[in-house]
Amino acid sequence: MDDDPLVCDSLREMLLLEGYRTDTALDGDQALAKLQRERFRVIISDIRMPGVNGLELLRELQGRSPETPVIFITGHGYIDDAVAAIKLGAYDYLTKPIDDLRLKLTLHRALEQVELKSSYQSLKRRFRPWELAENLVFQDREMRLLLELVDTIADTSATVLITGESGTGKTMLASQIHDQSYRRESPFGKISCGALSETLLESELFGHVRGAFTGAIRDKKGKFEEAQGGTIFLDDINCASPNLQMKLLRVLQERVIERVGGNTPIQVDVRIITATNASLQEEVARHNFREDLYYRINVVNLNIPPLRKRLSDIEPLIEHFIQRFNQSHRRQIKGLTRSALQSCLRYPWPGNVRELENVVERAVLLSPGEFIIPEMLPPEIRAAGRLGPPGTGDLNLEEALGQAERQIVLETLERCKWNRQLTAMALGVSRTTLFNKMKRFQLVDPRRQTVAFSSIDPL
Repeated sequence: MDDDPLVCDSLREMLLLEGYRTDTALDGDQALAKLQRERFRVIISDIRMPGVNGLELLRELQGRSPETPVIFITGHGYIDDAVAAIKLGAYDYLTKPIDDLRLKLTLHRALEQVELKSSYQSLKRRFRPWELAENLVFQDREMRLLLELVDTIADTSATVLITGESGTGKTMLASQIHDQSYRRESPFGKISCGALSETLLESELFGHVRGAFTGAIRDKKGKFEEAQGGTIFLDDINCASPNLQMKLLRVLQERVIERVGGNTPIQVDVRIITATNASLQEEVARHNFREDLYYRINVVNLNIPPLRKRLSDIEPLIEHFIQRFNQSHRRQIKGLTRSALQSCLRYPWPGNVRELENVVERAVLLSPGEFIIPEMLPPEIRAAGRLGPPGTGDLNLEEALGQAERQIVLETLERCKWNRQLTAMALGVSRTTLFNKMKRFQLVDPRRQTVAFSSIDPL
């Protein structure tokens, strides 16, 4: 980036010979326009330029892409400008006339630093990716596996379809994908396809031109333009109209949109993440959803299990919500009583995490003491706490967890058709541990009920 075309051309020619793919700009405004459309690994820029100068450009970059190193070029009489740039966060500076060897070495070091930072972040995420999921609270093994998959695909441009029941946290997972991607410094736009009428939804997504419809008194950018370089999250994608489905397919295929009422193609660079609590395969079979769009958005499928299948997550989620609502409502609740937690563990939570959050907030507000008691819970949850196997009466916490563990082991055995090797792998335990649990819970393959447990576990 330099206002002298000869400098730009000579630098580009030299760097092309070194094997680098380059682009040039003659002023800061031109550079910002290109930076909106494409990511660059390193920026080499003059400091003194007409319009947006190098220092102003550096400040803009720190908001958009702080990890991108900037190498400044300056004349011998303007070293103070270069020192100011270093203080603002520039990687290094070179003086004119530019020494080719020094430029190559500086560029090599800058790229090496970028690679080291990227490798460190990647290793950190792969070691324990769930520790980076600050907004996601869980202990469940399936959720950990899900977060490992998120880590694998987050820093790519692949489209993602998130499935799961209402209230399981699909929006939070989409936000997590964006936060772990190279697009994290760009906007994260989200909209529900079922919350607006077709006309308003298309206007929100693609924008409109003046006079496109009643009330359109001026041109307006849509979510796709506003999220340039970032991520768009489309919730309830199953509610998209046929016309909107066709337009979304064009965006995915051509990366082009047109504002409502306009006919000028606009290039967009956004990643699309969609979510649904309905079966899109069934919607395709009913001819309510385009099959070609389904395959386009379902490159990676992430299914969030319902809360009733994540019993180990209930207690940490409750603790998380209590802490949050203590702060927002100025309360001092320390936790739940054993019987209240027991009721929560037995309740099926049809509304999933969203319902649990609502229940905890209500209990924090209404509890007269330091602990939430069963009476502070809704009647249906208290009723679930009184239910249990015939003759068992009220279970203590250990018995309730044991009962839940037995159910998980049994369901996994049935899902794996009583193959113990596969079941042990699915549960993340050894065959010996699984065998001991089967003995403890008296779980016998219905096809082998006449065979007693022995100390040797046959294949």
